[in-house]
Amino acid sequence: MGGLVGAGCGITSLLFYTHGIFVVSISNDMNWSRGAVQFGFTLMSLMTLVTAPTVGWLTDKYGARIVALTSLVGMMIGCVALSLTGDTITSYYMGWILVAILGAGTLPITWTSIINHWFTKNRGLALGITLSGTGIAASIAPAYASWLIAIFDWRSAYLLLGATAIAIALPIVYVFFHSPNTPSDNKTGGQSSLIETGLTLRAALSSYKFWILAVSIFCVAGSISGLITNVVPLLIDKGITVKEASAFAGLIGISVIIGRLGIGYLVDRIWAPFIAALFLSMPALGALLLMGAALETSMISLSIILIGLAAGAEIDLVAYLSSRYFGLKSYGKIYGVLLMVFSVSAGLAPTVFGMSFDHYGNYGVILPIAALLSFVGGALMLFLGAYPQFDVVTQPYDTPLES
Repeated sequence: MGGLVGAGCGITSLLFYTHGIFVVSISNDMNWSRGAVQFGFTLMSLMTLVTAPTVGWLTDKYGARIVALTSLVGMMIGCVALSLTGDTITSYYMGWILVAILGAGTLPITWTSIINHWFTKNRGLALGITLSGTGIAASIAPAYASWLIAIFDWRSAYLLLGATAIAIALPIVYVFFHSPNTPSDNKTGGQSSLIETGLTLRAALSSYKFWILAVSIFCVAGSISGLITNVVPLLIDKGITVKEASAFAGLIGISVIIGRLGIGYLVDRIWAPFIAALFLSMPALGALLLMGAALETSMISLSIILIGLAAGAEIDLVAYLSSRYFGLKSYGKIYGVLLMVFSVSAGLAPTVFGMSFDHYGNYGVILPIAALLSFVGGALMLFLGAYPQFDVVTQPYDTPLES
């Protein structure tokens, strides 16, 4: 429960899935191009070059709970900064940078770290349930953000969005989000704790499987992120109202939930890279469907569902595959680096999509590229090979642990 709510209120869910709603409003209000507005989110994602590995290190050293609680407050401060955007676009960009730094601990590293330590046999499903919080956010947040913008304005909407998130998440995370590897949480009388084994970050970086996973993630994340953050502007350009486009965007959230739970169930039973290849290539068809000049409701719905299913699979699969192929010894650091790759690609994509629109006046050039990236990224997963085996050992609490 703590991880589910926290993941749904983090920067990679709440701000990501509402970004497309804000783009048109900010662009029209401030007379900034869509590419320039999208670059704010890109800045936040590029900051993960520093923040993701740092959060991974802090999580391994101090625990995910304190990192998550601190960053929920930090994310709210970042939303306040966005609401105070001035007349210059620099102030808007500074707001996104603050969100990236202060809210970094709400990245999936923290939520998946504790879940991976609690669950082994049904780890995939546990991760799917936890990260389905992002799907819930994707279902509700776009319509909520659209309503806030209509009633107030986009600045107030950012402020109220952050306030809503912290009001919901902070108490639930505080009460429920705990690591199992502490004496107070140990169910066997506080006499021992689990020591997870696996590869160090250096060893993982020397593995070809790490780089296959990284390249695959880079391709897929860019495709999915670009499509999700631009689907509302794309539909508006085709004559659909903002309200109707927001309703269609809500389908992404439902699909994300289905994707997360379905992926979680399947990877516990079937070789995960096969499932990854199947789901992560779905946006290829979704992107091609969106290229139609006059889109029917059924075609729009199908394309968004396909994109949403893949979005529901990506973060879960990165977390699951990281734990299975590299173990949990340095999970925070390894996942932090992979999440950095994911975030850089996901952050660059909205700006690239926006610049493509600014240059060509439509999305006709960038959509086929997104389709190709999705297909290549999914296919690469098939080259990961068999899972390695990592033992789990037990050690008394009064025995010093190696750092």
